[in-house]
Amino acid sequence: MRLNSGFSLLELVVSILIISVLMTFGYIKLESMAEGIERVSFDGARNNIQAQLTIRVTEWYAKQQNVVAEELTGTNPVELIQLRPSNYRGELKLEELDEAPPEHWYFVTDNSWLVYKAKRIENLENEFEMENIIPFQIRIRFGQAEQTQGLAVGADLQALYAYKWTAD
Repeated sequence: MRLNSGFSLLELVVSILIISVLMTFGYIKLESMAEGIERVSFDGARNNIQAQLTIRVTEWYAKQQNVVAEELTGTNPVELIQLRPSNYRGELKLEELDEAPPEHWYFVTDNSWLVYKAKRIENLENEFEMENIIPFQIRIRFGQAEQTQGLAVGADLQALYAYKWTAD
């Protein structure tokens, strides 16, 4: 009579196979969650910048401070706000953007764009030629549509190209 003192080869192979399948599904779910987190982080930072730009315009309006739309369009929006997003990494040139780490905001000095560089782009639909880059500029609004300077009534962080994250 033989004593069983361990696993047979078949039991070991089946166990490894089951663990592999579970890890594969776990990894897929983890990646999906990571993309969702990146989207939420991006939206939160974008909305934060927008809210702070609105506060800045309100301050200008209260002080009756005139602004020139053309000057502000080329301005780094992060320079106009008090609390920078924690994932803002500063200014760089467009050719340096390829080497810059993803999941961060940058100001591209040669184009005067505030950009977000996405990491997980499987579900990102983006009309910009660099599919992982979402560029923005400030658009100043005045009391009259044809105005280009004067008392601003609003400022928008406007996407330069259409983009959207689709559901999984």
